[in-house]
Amino acid sequence: MLDVALISLIQDMSEKAGIEGTIQYWSRVGETLANRMGKEAYMGWPSFNVALREGRTAFSIEGEVQALTDLAITDEDGDVVGYIYALKKCVFHNTILRIMDSIGVVPSADREVAREYNDSVRDTAVCNFCVIHQKYRSEASKNITISGEPLECVQLADRGFTGETKIAEDSLKKIGMDPEYIRSLLRHYACVFAVIMRGARIKSDEGSDEKEE
Repeated sequence: MLDVALISLIQDMSEKAGIEGTIQYWSRVGETLANRMGKEAYMGWPSFNVALREGRTAFSIEGEVQALTDLAITDEDGDVVGYIYALKKCVFHNTILRIMDSIGVVPSADREVAREYNDSVRDTAVCNFCVIHQKYRSEASKNITISGEPLECVQLADRGFTGETKIAEDSLKKIGMDPEYIRSLLRHYACVFAVIMRGARIKSDEGSDEKEE
């Protein structure tokens, strides 16, 4: 019942506030939740990754997030300034499946919100709930420091419940990751992103033309 009510809310919002209004609302939901999680500070990446594994950081709220510690991101001096992280299963996956079981189809507003987000913000959404996830991570990273340095989150890839994928190739070039390797991770994970120190001069940084939120 609650699942059906949630998807009805999405459809209702899109009809009354428009698709852009729905994106703005979901963005506020993600931002508000991130700010409620509060500030965090870690001595280094190992302590942050342990906190993530034990569910003690804001990034743990989304579900089973794993630090892919073999995929360290380094700066021009060879120092580690970030890692690749992967969400095993989207927290909304079962919700969408139950909605499909209940009413037979996900309302068109879901696809319309994702399409508009991809066109106007960044091409990394596979459903409307991606708006909440990505805004949440972006804001949560601002509230966390490692070795005194603030962080930023860079969305890299997503896999939707129907198997559709999105690969942010410009962002992958920025951090020196092979798009095909990241694509292969989507066989096992629903979402892949990087957390890096804000302003770090990454070794293969070629800039990015991503749209600003």
